[in-house]
Amino acid sequence: MTKIRVAIAQTAPVVAPEGPAKLEKPHSTSPFSTIDQNLTIAVEYVERAAAGKAEVVIFPEYFLQGIVNQNRQYLTFPSKHLLTFLQTLAKIHGIALCGTIVHGTREEGAGPIPDSNPFDHISTHTAKSTHTNTKQPGITPAQLEWAKYLEKHPLSTEESAQPVLYNTAFFIDEKGELIGEYTKKNLWHPEREYLTAGEEEHRVFETKWGKVGMMICWDMSHPAHAQDLANQGADVIFAPTFWYATDSEPIIHKYEHDPEYEHHMVQSLCFARCAETETVWIMCNAGGDPLEGFMGGSGAWVPLRGKVASCEVGPKLEIVEIDLSVLKDSRETYKVREDAARRSAS
Repeated sequence: MTKIRVAIAQTAPVVAPEGPAKLEKPHSTSPFSTIDQNLTIAVEYVERAAAGKAEVVIFPEYFLQGIVNQNRQYLTFPSKHLLTFLQTLAKIHGIALCGTIVHGTREEGAGPIPDSNPFDHISTHTAKSTHTNTKQPGITPAQLEWAKYLEKHPLSTEESAQPVLYNTAFFIDEKGELIGEYTKKNLWHPEREYLTAGEEEHRVFETKWGKVGMMICWDMSHPAHAQDLANQGADVIFAPTFWYATDSEPIIHKYEHDPEYEHHMVQSLCFARCAETETVWIMCNAGGDPLEGFMGGSGAWVPLRGKVASCEVGPKLEIVEIDLSVLKDSRETYKVREDAARRSAS
């Protein structure tokens, strides 16, 4: 096996206010201003990762769109353009990217979603910016089309009550090719009100570092899900995550508990999944202000080594190089994968 150099991009995603797109000035302001900000942040982290000779960048769950409940599903309508932007970003910087994008659909009769790219003004380099609409500074023709579309076709009552949204992890290689996708199956219970669980078979995919699988946040609490990837021969599992320190509230306050309970829970799950699947486990959580519930804690876990990279609470780029030859030794030492294969065959 070889070495893999990973940049863990623990960003602080900008989350849009609850409710539909803010269109007080629909012909002069972008309807996707928070996504614009998050894309700019992502570009900065990718540039820094490339400068640090990283080969893969992993971002948190929801790193571009933020939380999309409470009538914020309009943020999912231009999702294909986000994927296109990231593919271009990966190709230009020669670096693989992993994270999640929420894809949304509209009910029949809502009007066709615009084909124009509302993010074509975002540069793939932080030193550059483009504004093609000189008559209306700050908004491009594509953004204007989207603003008018959202103004003319607001969410219906049915769409607001029962959105159809899919939270999908992606893996884009250094050539800009989408080589892996996975739609989150195990939804955190509040997510079940606005996300649709994935149903397709969970598959690993080949990379130059070996077989790779992906899980998303609450998936980590389901050992069988991780074992399924191990059974397919996964060597590295990437887990984009958006886990607040307050996720067990308010019920947790009925009991005396460790004030770092949520943090320790996530750390324990990561190490356990790493050990039982005999894989390199890389988790990237959102970082930010702890007063807003963020807890960070992103890192990389390796059998026979433990946690080899770590982030605290705030935003951080952590680069770590991992020698994957450790997996052969760990599998010969613990034989967890060997035993699982024997049980499956019997």
